[in-house]
Amino acid sequence: MARPFAYAILAGALLAAPLAAPVAALAQPATDPAAAPAGTWALDKRHASLTLRVRHFGTSNYTFRLSGLDGSYSFDPAKPLDSKVSITVDPKSVDTGLPNFNKEISDDPKFFDSAKYPTITFVSTKIEQTSPGKGKLTGDLTFRGVTKPVTLDVTYNGFAKTPFGSQIMGFSATGKIKRSEFGFTHLVPMVGDDVDLAIEAEFNPKK
Repeated sequence: MARPFAYAILAGALLAAPLAAPVAALAQPATDPAAAPAGTWALDKRHASLTLRVRHFGTSNYTFRLSGLDGSYSFDPAKPLDSKVSITVDPKSVDTGLPNFNKEISDDPKFFDSAKYPTITFVSTKIEQTSPGKGKLTGDLTFRGVTKPVTLDVTYNGFAKTPFGSQIMGFSATGKIKRSEFGFTHLVPMVGDDVDLAIEAEFNPKK
């Protein structure tokens, strides 16, 4: 009987003991752009996503992701509207959750035709502030060899220093393109011409 009693005492002591010190809480991000240091910031590929949504035969809004994003952001807190953004997307990084369908969308000439057009790029040309922390980002989108101006609605989510010593600047953006303008006309209008874009992006100081 002594051993079970000893185990019970040990279990009680473990439950009563304070847990290991938790990781320090992250301070609320600073939403004033002046809080972030000037310089070139690199896109954090692990914390960036591009989601696309299109109307499918009028019955649903089909959604998938492109996960292969890279890019940079040149920033001066004294002149935030002069910032420059450059993003590259790998069209072979389609993620529908179905490997065969991923390959069909990325490789088929009726879709992304990635062998012929191996990159999708966006290069900013203008930034406008519409309200505190919000603005419009206009740039040239090149998709399937066609370049067109696109404007995104952008929210600045703030600048933060993590408990691990890194610095982060984060943004959310939404926009819309007509795929037919980029030569992507397969099944229009049965599958919608309008493609809704949603971007989440974090940047770290470039090393």
